Amino acid sequence: MKVEIRRTGGFAGLEEELASLDTAKMSPDQARQLEERIRSMAFFGLASSFGTHITGADLYRFRITVEDGSRRHTVEFPDHDSPELTPLRELVQTLVR
Repeated sequence: MKVEIRRTGGFAGLEEELASLDTAKMSPDQARQLEERIRSMAFFGLASSFGTHITGADLYRFRITVEDGSRRHTVEFPDHDSPELTPLRELVQTLVR
């Protein structure tokens, strides 16, 4: 499984890669934890965009892309404390250190 996290926006409107992970290159325990976390949040069944009603000129937006075999899914959401975004924000916080 491959996971990429990108961030766009902010005051300067830049785009940057925050994380690029491949479970094949991780320890078995770390890989299992990440894969279980992705599965437990049913990532491949999530909408492709969250928080579209949340606006702000300088808000960051995150884009998480997960590839697992032939499946590929991307979810975008703003950096906001809305409860619906909590699992996605926690995933970003866990993987971006």
